[in-house]
Amino acid sequence: MKKVLVAATVLASLVLAQGALAAPNSASIAVSYDPPKLGSASTTLIHVNVATTTDSVAAINIYTGTNVVNLGGAPGTTIGSVDAVVVAHDQGGITLPASGTVVTDDPSKHTTDTCSPGNNQAVWIMNVSVAGQTLPIPIYVNKTTGAAQALGAYNMKICLPPWDTPAGSPGRAAFGAQLTDARLTLNKIFTAPTGAGTSVWEMLVTPYSPGVGAPNAAGTFEARAFVPLPVVLTIKISYVKKTNTWKLSGTLTEGGKPVPRWTVRIGRGPNGKAFPAQSVTKTSLAGKWQTAGHLKPLKTTYFVAKASALERDYTATGCQNPTTSAAPAGCVHATLPPWSVSSPIVRIKR
Repeated sequence: MKKVLVAATVLASLVLAQGALAAPNSASIAVSYDPPKLGSASTTLIHVNVATTTDSVAAINIYTGTNVVNLGGAPGTTIGSVDAVVVAHDQGGITLPASGTVVTDDPSKHTTDTCSPGNNQAVWIMNVSVAGQTLPIPIYVNKTTGAAQALGAYNMKICLPPWDTPAGSPGRAAFGAQLTDARLTLNKIFTAPTGAGTSVWEMLVTPYSPGVGAPNAAGTFEARAFVPLPVVLTIKISYVKKTNTWKLSGTLTEGGKPVPRWTVRIGRGPNGKAFPAQSVTKTSLAGKWQTAGHLKPLKTTYFVAKASALERDYTATGCQNPTTSAAPAGCVHATLPPWSVSSPIVRIKR
């Protein structure tokens, strides 16, 4: 009896340990405009990352935080590029880079597609090349209606084949490939908001039930991309001839709010094209910065300030009030976007 109790205790502890170690399904999305200005219509970067521990993904629905969308023009038009990372489970779980173009297609060719049957406003094809094989992955683009309008202006839907079903299963992903990271760069497709503030892009991810290739709607979870605009770095200059001292000052704001305790890089040079002399300063809690120095040598000098940011975690704030009606498994991640800004060029004339 004692041995049975010991065995039961060990088994229970193993089950609890496995449950504690099991990672929940998770993914993130970050969206940035280049340049990060109001009304920018140049380049939009959409970065999606899926944790390797996440169940095989059946569908990704990205709801855009903007109302102005160029659907891409005539079929065959190249509108951007995609760079991705996949884990090839059939090749021992090695990580492989993947890349390709994003090209518009004729929506009438996709009316019977299982992922988004019927008439779609636009269909874009990601031609993802990995290990010498090109995998066309459609993106179905439609303006939202009804309750979905609360999620975003447009829906971009992507369906993926399961990678964890038995080898040889119909519809299984080539190489047993699991998409873990994708950077979608789209040119002149989205127009950034025209009013200062923060827009939100929603992403709903529906996984498959593990190993069976059937979508698990109850497991749908959400991630959010917060996009504050504009990002502005100002600069002012003054010069005291008596002491040969220059002073620079300015502010750094993101979506109309100060960016506190942030590094600002100062470039200095003899013309407005090259700035070989470099220094750094920090913004205050109010987003203000300043720095000073002596003018050496005594001749006309140009100055510029620059600042940049990587993707930043915003989950604690951004995942409040999850959209459980659309994502029963809740909100798992929120981000703030990367950006890079420069101030105007100023000078001291001697």
